Amino acid sequence: MPKTRRKLSAALRDFHSELERLEKFDAENQARFSTSLGSSTTSQLSKRQLHLLTEAIFFAAYRAYENFVRDVFLLYCLEKQPETRRRVRSFLNPKGFLHAETLVQATSPYVAWGNPNVMIERAQLYLDGGFPVEPPFAANLPSLWDFRRIRNHIAHNSTSTLNGYKKTLLNHYTTIPLIIPTPGEFLLVSDKKDPNKYKLLAFFDLMKQMSTDLM
Repeated sequence: MPKTRRKLSAALRDFHSELERLEKFDAENQARFSTSLGSSTTSQLSKRQLHLLTEAIFFAAYRAYENFVRDVFLLYCLEKQPETRRRVRSFLNPKGFLHAETLVQATSPYVAWGNPNVMIERAQLYLDGGFPVEPPFAANLPSLWDFRRIRNHIAHNSTSTLNGYKKTLLNHYTTIPLIIPTPGEFLLVSDKKDPNKYKLLAFFDLMKQMSTDLM
């Protein structure tokens, strides 16, 4: 359950701590899978198990990211100041953290914190000049959408999310594969920007960069 926050530094610390925990879990899974190759033991991981665990790690990291974005955005609505010297000015006048969330939510049934386009619009609406939320979202929009589509397909596995997922595959392969990889399988494919890392690790790097830029 999302927390009530008072400090930007606490939100950043908790987010990085969760990312580190999930990165360690992924590394352990990779090691278990590697040692299982050519082994007849049942204590290691099969490829299918690795893919499922990779999806779970990604989804947990994405949920932590959404919670982090929620926390920092609401704190900026309270005019908490980032590390940069530029002052944050909010168009809202909330009584506190939860009141800020109520004002942002208004009459909507829920608040989407992972949709990058919505976050840019929300920053422009509630923060003077969209600062400091709009710039990092705008700068990383294509990558954020690629990972958003992966997250949606893991969560819903519908025809609609499959069509979105295919857009991410198209961005990577330039053509849609005849056999659609599962999200867990695709997250282990080498990243185009950094071929030395697979996509899950590229996602972790993006999350760290976003969190730093949002400070």
